[in-house]
Amino acid sequence: MSTLGEILDQLHDRAQVYQILAESGDLVLMSRLDQIAVETEADVREIALGAVRAFTASADAEAWVRLIGRIQDSQSPAGACLGEMITWSMKQ
Repeated sequence: MSTLGEILDQLHDRAQVYQILAESGDLVLMSRLDQIAVETEADVREIALGAVRAFTASADAEAWVRLIGRIQDSQSPAGACLGEMITWSMKQ
Protein backbone atom coordinates (compact mmCIF):
# COMPACT_ATOMS: atom_id res chain seq x y z
CA MET A 1 0.00 0.00 0.00
CA SER A 2 1.28 3.46 -0.88
CA THR A 3 1.79 6.07 1.79
CA LEU A 4 0.24 9.51 1.43
CA GLY A 5 3.72 10.90 0.75
CA GLU A 6 4.26 8.42 -2.08
CA ILE A 7 0.89 9.31 -3.58
CA LEU A 8 1.71 13.02 -3.41
CA ASP A 9 5.03 12.43 -5.18
CA GLN A 10 3.18 10.72 -8.02
CA LEU A 11 0.91 13.73 -8.51
CA HIS A 12 3.73 15.76 -10.02
CA ASP A 13 3.34 13.68 -13.19
CA ARG A 14 0.08 14.28 -15.06
CA ALA A 15 0.02 10.71 -16.37
CA GLN A 16 0.26 9.43 -12.80
CA VAL A 17 -2.81 11.43 -11.77
CA TYR A 18 -4.83 9.69 -14.47
CA GLN A 19 -3.29 6.31 -13.69
CA ILE A 20 -4.12 6.57 -9.99
CA LEU A 21 -7.72 7.56 -10.77
CA ALA A 22 -8.05 4.92 -13.50
CA GLU A 23 -6.95 2.23 -11.05
CA SER A 24 -9.79 3.29 -8.78
CA GLY A 25 -12.25 2.86 -11.67
CA ASP A 26 -13.74 6.32 -11.17
CA LEU A 27 -14.15 7.32 -14.81
CA VAL A 28 -16.80 9.93 -13.94
CA LEU A 29 -14.35 11.72 -11.67
CA MET A 30 -11.66 11.59 -14.37
CA SER A 31 -14.07 13.17 -16.83
CA ARG A 32 -15.08 15.85 -14.32
CA LEU A 33 -11.42 16.59 -13.61
CA ASP A 34 -10.78 17.06 -17.33
CA GLN A 35 -13.80 19.36 -17.58
CA ILE A 36 -12.58 21.52 -14.69
CA ALA A 37 -9.11 21.68 -16.23
CA VAL A 38 -10.55 22.95 -19.51
CA GLU A 39 -12.90 25.43 -17.81
CA THR A 40 -10.20 26.88 -15.56
CA GLU A 41 -7.32 26.50 -18.02
CA ALA A 42 -5.44 24.68 -15.25
CA ASP A 43 -3.34 21.56 -15.41
CA VAL A 44 -4.84 18.38 -13.98
CA ARG A 45 -1.80 18.05 -11.70
CA GLU A 46 -2.45 21.49 -10.25
CA ILE A 47 -6.09 20.65 -9.61
CA ALA A 48 -5.22 17.34 -7.95
CA LEU A 49 -2.51 18.89 -5.77
CA GLY A 50 -4.83 21.77 -4.87
CA ALA A 51 -7.51 19.30 -3.82
CA VAL A 52 -5.04 17.43 -1.64
CA ARG A 53 -3.83 20.66 -0.04
CA ALA A 54 -7.40 21.84 0.57
CA PHE A 55 -8.40 18.51 2.07
CA THR A 56 -5.41 18.23 4.38
CA ALA A 57 -5.83 21.83 5.52
CA SER A 58 -9.60 22.02 5.93
CA ALA A 59 -11.32 18.62 6.05
CA ASP A 60 -13.21 17.90 9.23
CA ALA A 61 -13.05 14.67 11.22
CA GLU A 62 -16.01 13.20 9.32
CA ALA A 63 -14.28 13.71 5.98
CA TRP A 64 -11.11 12.04 7.33
CA VAL A 65 -13.09 9.06 8.61
CA ARG A 66 -14.82 8.71 5.24
CA LEU A 67 -11.42 8.90 3.50
CA ILE A 68 -9.92 6.21 5.73
CA GLY A 69 -12.95 3.98 5.17
CA ARG A 70 -12.69 4.32 1.41
CA ILE A 71 -8.97 3.54 1.49
CA GLN A 72 -9.48 0.45 3.65
CA ASP A 73 -12.26 -0.91 1.44
CA SER A 74 -10.54 -0.24 -1.88
CA GLN A 75 -8.56 -2.40 -4.26
CA SER A 76 -6.75 0.83 -5.16
CA PRO A 77 -5.97 2.72 -1.94
CA ALA A 78 -4.10 5.50 -3.79
CA GLY A 79 -7.00 5.97 -6.19
CA ALA A 80 -9.54 5.96 -3.37
CA CYS A 81 -7.48 8.51 -1.45
CA LEU A 82 -7.01 10.87 -4.36
CA GLY A 83 -10.57 10.44 -5.59
CA GLU A 84 -12.04 11.19 -2.19
CA MET A 85 -9.87 14.28 -1.76
CA ILE A 86 -10.78 15.61 -5.20
CA THR A 87 -14.47 14.88 -4.71
CA TRP A 88 -14.44 16.59 -1.30
CA SER A 89 -12.64 19.59 -2.78
CA MET A 90 -15.17 19.94 -5.60
CA LYS A 91 -17.99 20.17 -3.06
CA GLN A 92 -16.39 23.05 -1.14
